[in-house]
Amino acid sequence: MQRIYRVTGDACPHPLAACDAAMALRAGNLALLPTETVYGVGVSVAAYAGCDELPPEGSGYRRIFSLKRRDIAQTVPWLVSGPEALDEYGVDITPQTRRLAEEFWPGALTLIVRAAPGVPTFMQAADGTVALRASASPTIRALVHMCKSPLAVTSANTHGAPAPISFDAVESRILAGVDIAIDGGPTPCRDASTIVSCLEGELEILRHGALSDDRIRSVFESDPQ
Repeated sequence: MQRIYRVTGDACPHPLAACDAAMALRAGNLALLPTETVYGVGVSVAAYAGCDELPPEGSGYRRIFSLKRRDIAQTVPWLVSGPEALDEYGVDITPQTRRLAEEFWPGALTLIVRAAPGVPTFMQAADGTVALRASASPTIRALVHMCKSPLAVTSANTHGAPAPISFDAVESRILAGVDIAIDGGPTPCRDASTIVSCLEGELEILRHGALSDDRIRSVFESDPQ
């Protein structure tokens, strides 16, 4: 039976709701979650970390793609605890990437890094990278902590449709397709995260989003302290 919990304002979920959601995620189930940017659908990475191949049809991870009607070859960004995750899940982290994480995390910035050996191959992009972000959402931060794992989360919309910025804007078929949902009301940012790559020490803004290009360039170009 699907469970839906409601969160008031910027508060964390009730401990019982958070515990239930974390248990569902740890079991590999699919959740609808509010971030500070948009609503997303996702799973706990730890639930799939031992898989060498794509999880089976019907699993929470596979349902991300069937619900979004998106190619399974595409990947899902990871929501992590903070800048320390760069070295846990990435390798060859550039100084510019570290600087951006220190400045904007937790927040609406997704950073592309070369994936560490422990990142499952099916969760890596074709070029061997993984997208990481530390979300400022109290709900996400609580669940990452309780799951002791990143969450693989992507926007809760049909591929090509607008990403929902409130629980009420989530498509009914997507809501019906998750195992557990948290209603956090409207999202504070009301825009998707900005996606940035600094793999070769050069700034590449792959998606314009909640953080302005000028702010990102200013930090990227600043002298190290």
